[in-house]
Amino acid sequence: MLIAILGFGSIWTTRPADAGRGAAHFNTTGIFVNSKWRHRSCLYGYVRINGCMGFQPASANRATRSVFESEPVCEWQGKRKLFLKHIAGEGTPDRYLANLSSRVPGWIDRDTQWMCDAGELLSFSEGNGEQEALVILPPYGWIHTANGSFSLQPDQERPWMAQFQRI
Repeated sequence: MLIAILGFGSIWTTRPADAGRGAAHFNTTGIFVNSKWRHRSCLYGYVRINGCMGFQPASANRATRSVFESEPVCEWQGKRKLFLKHIAGEGTPDRYLANLSSRVPGWIDRDTQWMCDAGELLSFSEGNGEQEALVILPPYGWIHTANGSFSLQPDQERPWMAQFQRI
């Protein structure tokens, strides 16, 4: 599966390299509490990227709008996991990984159907009046928040780029 990165969650952790294993970076959602990002998971999941690709969390913004080869989301030890294997280049993605915050596009009522059936929730954190979610959506997939409904519209000339537009 090809997945384009539109945004990552706020919390990064790294498992350093050791004998026989390379470094791995993990990304998930969180809430800003007392000047620090904290886990406040309603649903815990994460994105994994191996360090052998040269990826560094400090420069994660350079990976946005990149297309990665990936396996579908799976469950591992009770946690949802998306493993980004390697950069595939600027191809046409099957899905998009997007970060949603209650600040933009708005508060999500988790007790309703707030995402299209083809979408997948990877991670969701909530607390202190804030929310953050990592979702995987197909092109033209939709979400519904307190600010309205939004569709993920790919750029026709650069399909690895997409943005939410009010519908």
